[in-house]
Amino acid sequence: MRFLVCCRALSLLVLFGKCQCLAQNLPIPLLPRPSGNYAIGRQSFYLTDSSRTDQFSSAPSHHRELMIHIWYPARRPSGSQGSAYLPGAKKLDEDAAARSAMLQEFESRWPSIVSGSVQSHAIPGAPAMHGVFPVVLFSHGLMSITFCYTAQIEDLVSHGYVVVAIDHPNAAAAILFPDGHVRPFRHLPSAPSKDPLQAMIASASAEVQIGAEDVRFVLDSLTEQKIPLTKVMDLKRVAAVGHSYGGTLATRACQLDPRIKACISEDGAVNPVGAFIDYPDKLPFTQPFLLIEIERRSPTDEELSHMKESRAQWEAYLTHKRLQLESCKTGSYDVVLSRPGMRHASFGDELLRSGASNPAYDADNLALIERIDRSFLDKSLKHTTAPLLDHSSEGLSGVTVEHIGK
Repeated sequence: MRFLVCCRALSLLVLFGKCQCLAQNLPIPLLPRPSGNYAIGRQSFYLTDSSRTDQFSSAPSHHRELMIHIWYPARRPSGSQGSAYLPGAKKLDEDAAARSAMLQEFESRWPSIVSGSVQSHAIPGAPAMHGVFPVVLFSHGLMSITFCYTAQIEDLVSHGYVVVAIDHPNAAAAILFPDGHVRPFRHLPSAPSKDPLQAMIASASAEVQIGAEDVRFVLDSLTEQKIPLTKVMDLKRVAAVGHSYGGTLATRACQLDPRIKACISEDGAVNPVGAFIDYPDKLPFTQPFLLIEIERRSPTDEELSHMKESRAQWEAYLTHKRLQLESCKTGSYDVVLSRPGMRHASFGDELLRSGASNPAYDADNLALIERIDRSFLDKSLKHTTAPLLDHSSEGLSGVTVEHIGK
């Protein structure tokens, strides 16, 4: 979720854009085996928020409807194996708009995903483990889908977390609902403006607010025990995590809801806005915050010219971002990743699926991200120590950890 491309206004689109898949007729990819000890179950649920109309729907009175996908520590049934990477792929392939979106997302991998050749490690409907586990509310990037983060989600669950991943109708490439209808990606219409950049920021802020309200509604639904799997969830230990656009809306959800006890934004800082979007209510974080981001060098004068941004404006962005981070709660971190091959897409499955860059770097980079996230969540929700964050200088190359907050 960064605004660092060819022009300053276009940069906002990186926050609300996606990295293109690089696949070109390569062998069927295998997701990394989760590093924890728990087997993984997966179930999906349909929710409707009758308190909100859906501003993205073609029907003005249509209530906000969501699909959530829950991965949880499971008891492995005898003889069970994994499952299709993307359940419902065949149905999506039958819808013209959804198929177009999926081809844009997965490119030459799409036929193998439709056929079920690409597998996850999750067991659909597997019986849950006894006990209760901390909960992570996960939000995907713009024009992506929840299942594009399967490797990250499965690894976290294998270490004793329940992940409740939300398909956001205003952000997902396409969503398949139980009755068979499909919701393609759709932006809110923009009002005419003499200042395109400010109009874009206003539109982005509105969409992030809607996504944050999705997170709060899902937490309400879990609290009201509308879903059977809540029996294995410790709802006093909840985190909000998201990548790119999802990271930005996770930060807003954390500002709005003190029930959330930890917050992670994965590469969700936004030039020219800052580490997160400033809203008029100026709500502070009441929970520790982790910003984990890819290192970006300072742009050249020529690059700034293409971005329609002055050096003074760039410096103002960095200064404001620093002030925002310093205002966070004690126990927060800014982690910058500078390893070879590390990029915006490293947080999801895209590079693993494509196999077109360096598979060894891609798998190792994702594993490092998973370890950092888990270290922060273990400290914040399980109240363990976090040597990876608090003593990261000990043999961990390509990672800069800064303690932030007051």
